Amino acid sequence: MNKFETREFNPNNVPLPANDFFSFLNGEVYYIGALQDGEYSRYIKTGEEVLTYDAFQKTKFLFRWKESGYVICLAEDPSTVITLRNSNEPGKFFISAERYQNRADQIWDILPHFDENGDPDHIYIGWDKYSVIAVRGSDETTSLALCPLSDWVTFGLACMQYLGWSSSTENDVGRALNNYYNNIRLNISTENALMYNNVGLIVNQSGGNFTQLHYADVFMDGVACEVIAVCNAIRLATGSFDEMNHDFFKLAVEFELSGLYKNSFKKFIVDTGSAFGIKKLASINTRDGGWGGDPDRIASCLEGHNIRFETVHSRDKNLSKDKKLDGNVLKSDELIRDSLSAIISYKFSTFHQAIHTFACTFAGNELQTFNKFSDHTPGDNYLNRGTTAVQRGVYETLSSLFAYDKDSKFYVGYFLK
Repeated sequence: MNKFETREFNPNNVPLPANDFFSFLNGEVYYIGALQDGEYSRYIKTGEEVLTYDAFQKTKFLFRWKESGYVICLAEDPSTVITLRNSNEPGKFFISAERYQNRADQIWDILPHFDENGDPDHIYIGWDKYSVIAVRGSDETTSLALCPLSDWVTFGLACMQYLGWSSSTENDVGRALNNYYNNIRLNISTENALMYNNVGLIVNQSGGNFTQLHYADVFMDGVACEVIAVCNAIRLATGSFDEMNHDFFKLAVEFELSGLYKNSFKKFIVDTGSAFGIKKLASINTRDGGWGGDPDRIASCLEGHNIRFETVHSRDKNLSKDKKLDGNVLKSDELIRDSLSAIISYKFSTFHQAIHTFACTFAGNELQTFNKFSDHTPGDNYLNRGTTAVQRGVYETLSSLFAYDKDSKFYVGYFLK
């Protein structure tokens, strides 16, 4: 029997949607906290080779899937991994940081931890060679558990909630994962895929397969701009991308669970406008997901994915000498020149109540935007500097972009480092 089919891994016997389901932590980064009486009392930190505990200092660990378990790397040095070592006392073990050598004592399981009532409590790290259920710390009540980098529910944490390994929130994890597996089977189409400097980016949100891809209770075409922008910005910053777009669809799950935009006042306006037949308002979907993603939650998303960034927000007081110019936009113009990529959200100046978010990068002394106009296809060649199209994707600066687009007002920008 496959070990992942056992009650130890699947205590609630929930249907597993894929054979490789337990690889859900692959590529994710976490702290590892020492649990004592159900609370994070200390965190693992590392020096040269020895792993120790500290109440405040934390080391970030990168998880990489190896068919039957995880190699747990130091995020700052992925060639160094957590390794289990025998102690001088029989039946007890300690862990160290050593160079990866593809040994059995460097492969770890991630298992659920239950409290005395049998309810899901925390996730802990176990190692199956010696049937170690929990790696013990300095006393009998201590075990090592995953600790997220922010309050953002990553794809891995969502899968753990689905399995019943950890307590679920009111969010519909089953719906989000069902959308994920339906979406990866459909994938984006060639009308949505743009190659830019050997990096695959996602565009044309209004067309291609986005009219059939699911996001909460709606389709992606009118609402997925935040997910697209974050995915594109991370791809631009790292220079890597998933050709099957699993990275994008995992982000969509995370936004469903942690980043849906919800505003009861705006919903009231839309519902009222719809009742009176105001077309711009009647076109907005107020079902779950109909408002898209929350731009203010992008910071937690980037933190949860271990991405370095700076933020400029419209609520910040950055005054300009020229009252016609937005001081926050001018500050953004400075930041983007030294950033790998940026995520920009803006509100519409009209009564439309919507927000749009796009990714951009500064290259060749000009700002190049992606999905700024959500009906631009790769075939439009809108990044060609010589294009005669009025709505192109190239601008001198963010200031010139907002000066050109009179209906938009800067809301928030994230600048990836």
